[in-house]
Amino acid sequence: MSASLRAGTPDVQFAIDAYMLVFASSLIIAGSVVDRVGARRSYAVGVSAFTAASLLGAFVPSVSMLVLSRAGMGIGAAFIVPSIFKLFANELTDSGRRRVLALWPAVVGLGVAIGPVLGGLLLTRFWYGSIFLINVPVGAIALIGTATLVRRRKPEPVTRRPDPVGAVLLLIGVAVFASAIIFAVDDRLPGWLRFGLGAAGLLTLIGYTVHERRTDRPLFDLGYFRTRTFTGAVVAMSGLFFALFGTVFLAGQFTQYGLGWSPLQAGAGLLPLAVGLTIASLSCVAVTARIGAKATVATGLGLGALGCTLCAMAAADLRYPLLAAGLLCCGLGMGLSVGPALTLIVTSLRPADAGVGSSVNAMFQQIWGAGGVAVMGLVFSTGYAKHIESAPGLPASAGSVSEGYDLLAHGSGRAATWFADGVSSGLLAAWITGAAVASVAVIAVLVILPTTTSTSAIPRSRKVNA
Repeated sequence: MSASLRAGTPDVQFAIDAYMLVFASSLIIAGSVVDRVGARRSYAVGVSAFTAASLLGAFVPSVSMLVLSRAGMGIGAAFIVPSIFKLFANELTDSGRRRVLALWPAVVGLGVAIGPVLGGLLLTRFWYGSIFLINVPVGAIALIGTATLVRRRKPEPVTRRPDPVGAVLLLIGVAVFASAIIFAVDDRLPGWLRFGLGAAGLLTLIGYTVHERRTDRPLFDLGYFRTRTFTGAVVAMSGLFFALFGTVFLAGQFTQYGLGWSPLQAGAGLLPLAVGLTIASLSCVAVTARIGAKATVATGLGLGALGCTLCAMAAADLRYPLLAAGLLCCGLGMGLSVGPALTLIVTSLRPADAGVGSSVNAMFQQIWGAGGVAVMGLVFSTGYAKHIESAPGLPASAGSVSEGYDLLAHGSGRAATWFADGVSSGLLAAWITGAAVASVAVIAVLVILPTTTSTSAIPRSRKVNA
């Protein structure tokens, strides 16, 4: 990609990050639109935008056009996600909704299993645009299916008026704060600028919260956060995605820098995660029926913490079998907890708020997932750099993992040992961080989530169609 577009690594990385920035910052606004115009129409618009942007991305002549196409994909995805959950809320019975949401992680697992391997094969045999072009037939099938299988439905009446001030504050706040998270590990930016981005984003989001509490037409009813069901489920998903996104990122560092695997081999190395996701997704409905949603979600988070711990143990001497066991546990944890957590979120929302409410959850997932990559990645790179700095006679540039791999991994025995020990030290500390966050999420879920959940969890002033 860099060679084809004559772009440097930072430019390509920004094009990749543009998707997440636009996706996360547009979610709640898109969810509000979905609630107003209906899920069927919004889904078709989202898929059309994503497909058109993918087609553009496959043939762009410059990196600036690639950034534009990735942003378009982000906008399309921002409409797709709340539309799907709105359809689930409107078209399915309670039991059907539980079954479908339980299978959601299995679909994710299929993507985790196929995505890296298929992407590697496409890049090996074709030009970089093929990884975007493959989205086009998938989008076409989705549009045909929507037109023929999804019935037209009049949207639930939305009594709240548009909130343009809240929309602008939220868009700016999430975009700036997400940028701060993405660039937290980018040494090319001065520390004061990275800190300033984070502070500016946080202050804007505080301003949004103050505005929403005072206005009589909020973009999203913040009263939902006073319900233990909604808040507990969002906390569970946030902690889980922090640990999972960070683990997927670190697993790539482990296999490529620690074991010397190719990108294609590293992608295949994630298969245990996908296997765990699929197995647990297929069984989580039965488990939830037996022990309840709260215990199932907490157990899943506990398995995620155990998986991070096993990965940390694998990092101690860079052994893949133990890493595979850790990835399997992480997959089992996600597959077990995501379905019931999503069900709790969807069922705790008024029908008219299903789109914007599910968007809030998705936004938290994206921010906490990006935070997991940033924080665990920062701990990894810092731990590696400190170990290399303590080694005598090594060049300063070896303090970067990628530079160190080129300079040391294939060098003399002592230099290669220093590099491997540095990678091991950084990965160990990073996965301990992930395990700690997942453990805190377990405690939070046990404290916040009620043992039994129903629409009575919604404040009386907000209960509609209960």
